[in-house]
Amino acid sequence: MDNQENSLKPPPKRIWFLDDYPPFAGDGHQPVDVSGYHRSSSEKAIVIDNGTSAVRAGWSFDKDPRLSLDPVMARYKDRKLNRMFQFVGADVYADGTARGQAKNIYEPGTNIVNNWDVQEGVLDYIFIKLGISGRNGAIDRPIVMTEPMANMAYSRRGE
Repeated sequence: MDNQENSLKPPPKRIWFLDDYPPFAGDGHQPVDVSGYHRSSSEKAIVIDNGTSAVRAGWSFDKDPRLSLDPVMARYKDRKLNRMFQFVGADVYADGTARGQAKNIYEPGTNIVNNWDVQEGVLDYIFIKLGISGRNGAIDRPIVMTEPMANMAYSRRGE
């Protein structure tokens, strides 16, 4: 009996909640926001700033972007659960395996998109977080997306 009591670990000094954990603090983990979609109409655009250090997205009638996330994605298959997992932005840092699988949208040291699968995953994540379901493979709002000035034509050619 004494051995069992002595073998118990003391409780942790601090319990970290997801919203307090550094990669998620502030603008990290964000719930789905359907309020903008409900306020919008077919004339109001989704605005996406596809930056190299952060991808920001929101609605044309918003003063500030609703989302800001790192341009990274990780996708892997958990063999024990036999499921595919996909993490985007700061969510990549929540899982050790995801961190090891993280891929950036851009070619290192440049602003040229070289990983179109990651770009697609980030855009899907943005649409989900903005409350856009994309049923039937369609987005029923206009999209305005930025790119660097004087971007070369070969960087636009999705492969």
